[in-house]
Amino acid sequence: MTVPLLSRRRLTVSAALIAALAGGLAPATSASAAPAADRTPAPDMAGIVAALESAMASGAPGAMARYSGPDGARGRAVGVRDRESGAAMDIQARFRIGSVSKTFSSVVLLQLVEEGRLKLDAPVNTYLEGLLPDDRITVRHLLTHRSGLADYTNAMFDQTVPGFEAVRNRVFSYQELVDLSLAEPRTTEPGAAYKYSNANFVVVGMLIEKLTGRPVADAYQRRIIKPLELRKTAYVHPDTRMKGTHVRGYLHPDEAGAPLVDSTEQTVSWAQSAGAVISSPADLNTFTGALMRGRLLSAATLAEMTTVTPTDTTNTRFYGLGLRRYDLSCGTQVYGHTGTVQGFYTYAFSTRDGRRSLSALANTSNHGAANTALGDTLEAAFCGKKLTPASTARSTAPSGVPDLAPMPAERDLPERH
Repeated sequence: MTVPLLSRRRLTVSAALIAALAGGLAPATSASAAPAADRTPAPDMAGIVAALESAMASGAPGAMARYSGPDGARGRAVGVRDRESGAAMDIQARFRIGSVSKTFSSVVLLQLVEEGRLKLDAPVNTYLEGLLPDDRITVRHLLTHRSGLADYTNAMFDQTVPGFEAVRNRVFSYQELVDLSLAEPRTTEPGAAYKYSNANFVVVGMLIEKLTGRPVADAYQRRIIKPLELRKTAYVHPDTRMKGTHVRGYLHPDEAGAPLVDSTEQTVSWAQSAGAVISSPADLNTFTGALMRGRLLSAATLAEMTTVTPTDTTNTRFYGLGLRRYDLSCGTQVYGHTGTVQGFYTYAFSTRDGRRSLSALANTSNHGAANTALGDTLEAAFCGKKLTPASTARSTAPSGVPDLAPMPAERDLPERH
């Protein structure tokens, strides 16, 4: 029998910590409540392939997805991972996961909360004295994107390719990125509203390094990558290269019809703890599944992490602590994160019990239609085959579950198409 990582790393969480974790955001939905009915339909692998091919039709040179469940794992790949060589997309290959990195950062910071090294509802300035201009901004506000800190990437990538080329080989300090954010007006009062900002997770990286006294790469390695045996996962910064078999990424310029830009090699220093991890489909399935099964965090902390508030008006998309929740058309709720980094779109999600996981990649970006199409892999994987055309899905959906016609993908970076 496998001994959970949590029990090996820490046997108990103090009563004081549980009390500290009890506070949440309102209005909120807690994952500790009974989830929507999950009838565990078989994944629609043909539907997954159709979504991957749709992503290609929308501009991606290639795409792939890997589903894992009680009956094993199944992968599908279409198109190419390298336009120059013509090498086929490879389900074993590594790629840049972009903002899925935020969930890695959240797990590390929440482990530090469990260890009593910081408190979720304490001001950030308690630990990083004088960093932020408002003592009301808490650690929780960072993890939930409710700090009001401006997202510096909006200005940085206002012109997609020129913006990228200006930072492709640049190495930033965390402080430089925070300064870029603070040079812009704040978007909300602390805690008032959800406003996605990469600046939040830059500060999370600073907290991790301040509290551990080690680079964030060391925290990922010791606390997540090594215990879960994620052999193809690494934090790569400021090196520009991905070792081993990997997918090349292709960035769409803002100008319609302009040739794609190979954006594979870059420092990703503009993101760091907000987006510089690389991984593979199998490793992402392992990570999200293990997280949801409680192998990385205590039950109390995981309940806190999966307590969510809406990110839009559809009442189907939510955000917790460095974690998205999507409510699918069949009533299944899945938890994970989306990722965008130049040339790569990623989805990595699992059911709340961690028994079923899906990771998907398309090797392009700045082309939202491809991102939206890739997101359709979630419906196919977790809801199975549709019995009726999408136009009549409302009549067959469980009571209270909205008809989910394809909606534009949530953006982790500014996009023009």
